[in-house]
Amino acid sequence: MTYLKLLLLRHAQSAGNAATRMEGQSSTALTPLGQQQAQRLSQVLYQQQAPPACFYTSPLLRAVQTLEALAQPWRSAGHDCPVYQQAQLQELHAGIFQGLTWAEAMDRHPDLCQRLMASLDWLPVPQAETLSAAHTRAAKWVRQILQTHQPGETVWAISHGGILQQIIAVLLGCDLTWKLTIPNTALFEFWLAEPGRTLTDSENRFNPEAQIIRRFNDCSHLQPLARHNLI
Repeated sequence: MTYLKLLLLRHAQSAGNAATRMEGQSSTALTPLGQQQAQRLSQVLYQQQAPPACFYTSPLLRAVQTLEALAQPWRSAGHDCPVYQQAQLQELHAGIFQGLTWAEAMDRHPDLCQRLMASLDWLPVPQAETLSAAHTRAAKWVRQILQTHQPGETVWAISHGGILQQIIAVLLGCDLTWKLTIPNTALFEFWLAEPGRTLTDSENRFNPEAQIIRRFNDCSHLQPLARHNLI
């Protein structure tokens, strides 16, 4: 059976990650370690994968720089894979917390931070994207990909930990979004035999041969490097 192969990747470590900042849709560059992570992932995928039909990426700098590292071996080999920057792949906007560490947020917005720590309920952060809006954005992107690409193609998407959780929930057909700790450059690989029908066909959505999880939060390529899990 022929499948559409969808690879979802979190960007490599950014300066904001290293400083434990809530980056949201702010844009910082990769750290030296992040560059090493991206290069390592690039080497492994170039050895394991066929040339992608295209790359999709968040327009934020940390994702774009990760993409550049991933695309470089293919370009050197003469494969001119198209690149599409898509705002739908951006991280969730963090509102008034954007760019802050938690300690800085506690200092500037102590009452809100105390309420957030005291409750499991989702509480709105002023000016931030809501979780429901992020899920709607993720669902729209997934539908677009499944309607655009065909079995036999491989598509890569470089994005961010928060929105990837929503994208994965959509792909899995979940009514809930489960917490996933997604390290930098973690890889998810989904195979879909009939991508245009995956989310709509009442019978085939229950057929495990029609959709396969090949890799889930895979970080094995980082084994030669020190692991960093800064979300």
